[in-house]
Amino acid sequence: MKKFIFELEEILNVRAFEQQQAEVELGKALAEEQRIQNQLDNLAMNQIKTQKEMKGSTNFQDIANASQFYTYVRNQKEKLLSELTQAKIITEEKRNILKSAIQKTDALKDLKEQQFYEFKEEAKRREQIEMDNIVTGRFKPKV
Repeated sequence: MKKFIFELEEILNVRAFEQQQAEVELGKALAEEQRIQNQLDNLAMNQIKTQKEMKGSTNFQDIANASQFYTYVRNQKEKLLSELTQAKIITEEKRNILKSAIQKTDALKDLKEQQFYEFKEEAKRREQIEMDNIVTGRFKPKV
């Protein structure tokens, strides 16, 4: 019996590699989003900590420093939110690229499975014909 050969195997391998690369790129984009979100969380925690420390303070220098810190936090927050928005856009693009790569790979995998199924059915049919020929005595030796 001859071996099953999928004619588009090389293309399937390339598509699988592209899918793998798209997964890596999406992972990087998600990591960048998480990094920015962690920075925003740290800013918020520091602001809460400063507010608790400043509660009831009457020292002018401490109040002035806290005010400058709040201005810094506000500016950093705006900057980080802008970066986060850009990162989310990039992540969505990477997600769409991955989705497309998965669809292309799955289409070829489905085609391969269908061809393999047809190959197996044809092999069974040939085997059945050969067995019938042996049983009925019409076996023809191959030259």
